[in-house]
Amino acid sequence: MKCSAVLLNWKRPQNIERIVAGLNTGGLVDEIIVFDNNPAGELPSLHGCTLVQADRDLGLYTRFAAGCLARNEAVLWQDDDLLLPPETLRTLLDAWSSEPDILHGIFGRAPKLDGSYAQTLTGPAEAPVVLTRVLVGHRRYCAEFLKYACHFTEIQRDSRPLGNGEDIIFSYVARRLVGRLHRLHRLPVCELPAPHAIHGRERNHYSHRNRLLRACEAWLKENES
Repeated sequence: MKCSAVLLNWKRPQNIERIVAGLNTGGLVDEIIVFDNNPAGELPSLHGCTLVQADRDLGLYTRFAAGCLARNEAVLWQDDDLLLPPETLRTLLDAWSSEPDILHGIFGRAPKLDGSYAQTLTGPAEAPVVLTRVLVGHRRYCAEFLKYACHFTEIQRDSRPLGNGEDIIFSYVARRLVGRLHRLHRLPVCELPAPHAIHGRERNHYSHRNRLLRACEAWLKENES
């Protein structure tokens, strides 16, 4: 089974080049979409991928906007600070093929006992939130995300960078539609350099995600009832 891969670029062009090269040679990805939110246009032409260049930073929702354009039902989203060994991706795709209605990933979060953000989860486990550091899911959830994201517009006005917490919303939207928790898998990854990391440069990172997680929990309960 083949999948489409979606990557965002901000200021790690060397990482993007390495990741694209690896995906092109792994034999599991037959489409790569790179959305470059850096208007400086630092990315070179990359073999075997479609590059979307924005003239301003359109934020993290662009990973799901790009996912709407994928030709495969199975879509891999990953951040630009890690490489996936081929066997890791194969295992995720096999798991998705067996359970395509839920999200599959490696890094997850869950509300703490008081409902705040967040308990760190690792696989094998069920999880309410799968981080987009590595996530395989069905293409159809991209359109659903864009449909329901408006419910969180007021909170997201304060997000830094724009759209921070998109993985929380995406996970809850998919969970609302399928009525199940998602799946985390214990699999190896190769960490890459991560300058400009969000949690390091944004002081309100955790407080913002705390507000958003609580809002998503309330939204899910309201719609379940």
